[in-house]
Amino acid sequence: MIIVDPVVLGDVPFTRASPKWVYDRTGTLVQVPANTLGVTYDPADLSKAPWALLELESKNLFRFSEQFDNNSAWGGSNIGTGVDAAVAPNGAVTADRLIASAFNGAHYRDQEVAGQFSDGEFYTYSVYLKADTLSRARLDMYYAVGSTGGYTATFDLASGLLQAKGPDVQAAGIEVLPGGWRRCWIVGVVAFAAAYPTKLLSRVLLLRADTATSWMGSGNEGLFAWGAQLVRGDKPGSYIPTTSAAATRAADVVGAGAGLIYSNVLMVEPPYNVATTYAKDAAVYDPATKLVYWSMVAGNVGKALSDPVFWNKRTAINRWAMFDDRNSTQTSNPEEIVSVFSAQAITQGLFAGAMDASEVRVSMTHPTRGLVYSETKSLVLPRSGSSFFGWCFNRLRLRTWFLTLKLPVFANGLVTVTIKKPGGVPKCGMCLLGPTIDVGLSLMGLSTELKDYSTTTFFTDGSSSTVPRGFSKKMSVDLLIDSDRVETIEDDLIKRRQKTLVFLGSTMRGDTMLVGRFSSLRKVIDSFPRSKMALQIDGVLSQ
Repeated sequence: MIIVDPVVLGDVPFTRASPKWVYDRTGTLVQVPANTLGVTYDPADLSKAPWALLELESKNLFRFSEQFDNNSAWGGSNIGTGVDAAVAPNGAVTADRLIASAFNGAHYRDQEVAGQFSDGEFYTYSVYLKADTLSRARLDMYYAVGSTGGYTATFDLASGLLQAKGPDVQAAGIEVLPGGWRRCWIVGVVAFAAAYPTKLLSRVLLLRADTATSWMGSGNEGLFAWGAQLVRGDKPGSYIPTTSAAATRAADVVGAGAGLIYSNVLMVEPPYNVATTYAKDAAVYDPATKLVYWSMVAGNVGKALSDPVFWNKRTAINRWAMFDDRNSTQTSNPEEIVSVFSAQAITQGLFAGAMDASEVRVSMTHPTRGLVYSETKSLVLPRSGSSFFGWCFNRLRLRTWFLTLKLPVFANGLVTVTIKKPGGVPKCGMCLLGPTIDVGLSLMGLSTELKDYSTTTFFTDGSSSTVPRGFSKKMSVDLLIDSDRVETIEDDLIKRRQKTLVFLGSTMRGDTMLVGRFSSLRKVIDSFPRSKMALQIDGVLSQ
């Protein structure tokens, strides 16, 4: 048996003094407001689990990053610009078309940045490009204007492949986006020669199918460009738009403690304010307990939430319903539920139950290593093994639980859980994250039962009246444990008495996974080198 010991979750503060841009579930660049954690998808594979994007402060040194027609910032040779000629990666019609002029020579757009560099520093130049009548481009980054040195990489925009890179290029890559867009980037190290000024020149060079960099243009051949960026470091980072001056994206700062950092589930009820006057049936929530209360009277002001004369205690707010101790209270949200946790502990285990969803995606982000884990699990169960009729016409069945014990052993990782039901409303009643304890081998004979707490009263005429109440699941399991571990296991369980845990009788069968507390613990030292231990477990209440 494996036990997941859930971390107690609270609210964890998060700050970032500026907005940032991430990819949503359609692969579109969207802006995240300041002081809101950015959760991003992989635009090249939207079936992957999204993850919390943590970044240090970064500055885009370019001006007019989206306006390639701005001659105060962008120079070039033998090139024209079609303004706002295509839909950009952010969904707006702001992408420019770079057009090779009817001249013989190199056709390029470039921008020079001066006075910001030191020897040995890494810089990354990136730009979003999309094929049109031309499908090849080269990025150049010269660390000393006027020198022949620098860094180059050639990209095939149609196939989304990096074709070639110069021998001194530290790194280069291409990111595939929906709609034919590609984010191309190169990394170089500044190494100024004493004879050259401290400038960095970045260039987009248009190419035909052959390898020639100089050719005779027709005045109509071109490709689309948008979102140029030059940042310090060896990664392109998330996009930072600029206009007349360089712009800085502030650092992501996660506060101390274990808890929920982000959720896409909206907060409908306002937090309780002792100075506010509430109307009858007005709803508020207690920030400490995350429970909803309804006002019982009009003109309700200054009354404690614990006073039943003035307040009626309900269930947990929608955002927190999946984290309370009831299966029957479910968090719901159209299309997908996205939650990000900071456990502040080594947490290998994650269990989600009482779900109505078609898919679960889990990822872990480390503050310095980035994305370190990603898993996607379909909850759709087979309808029939070999029957054509059953496969095509039987009702679709969905698994109501998800389990992983594979989370990497990082104490400060952020775990992102995404519960999806495309075209519907996913729901989740339990979500628990924590370290795991290997108690011992579950023996055959494990049993479960349902206990219904409803009561029925029978009358003299034979009729009856039933008061429906909740029910809970119980499980009895015998364990085989190495004798030298019996005392340690017993002490571990005693420390967790009256704490809600996830008991996994078998990691392969959902009906032997139970969220609850053990009510009985019995050990039998009857052999060497192994002994037995019996557990009686009472599950949490359901409706």
